[in-house]
Amino acid sequence: MKKILLLIGLMLLSATSKAEDVLQKLQSLMNVEPSVEVNLGAAMLGLLSGMTSEEKQVSDVMKNLTEIAVRVYDLDDEEFKGDLSQIKSFINATAGEMKALGMQQLAAIREDDSTVYIMADMDEDKMQGLSVIALDDDSELVVIKIGGQIMMKDLAGLMDRFDVDLGDIDM
Repeated sequence: MKKILLLIGLMLLSATSKAEDVLQKLQSLMNVEPSVEVNLGAAMLGLLSGMTSEEKQVSDVMKNLTEIAVRVYDLDDEEFKGDLSQIKSFINATAGEMKALGMQQLAAIREDDSTVYIMADMDEDKMQGLSVIALDDDSELVVIKIGGQIMMKDLAGLMDRFDVDLGDIDM
């Protein structure tokens, strides 16, 4: 029994470190600083959740989050000297690794100049994490990683609140 618990613990640590490594691998691949970089930990998210108490739906989603990390890279920038085909390969390989770790692919868009993956770490009626990797028009790369418990009912309420309609998206 102890061996099984140790193995499960090591698998969880491995999954967590791989998710964190994605942003580090991306940074070394890009060889340029992101134009937008956001890193919010549990303490800051808790503070923001308390500040949005008037917006109950926003507060309900934020109160259980442990992290939000966002990176935006402008690929049209003169400083960017990277290889777009290498970036697309990285995106596809990363999505494959996430699937192998047990994450569910919620959406994938593969077009000539756009590649998007939305991946979720699901546990029955809640998400434990959400990752979005989007290469748009071969000119901008956006990576969003959200950690923590996201209740589906809270997310649905938030989407209603901001009139988000996913009906036009083919998944």
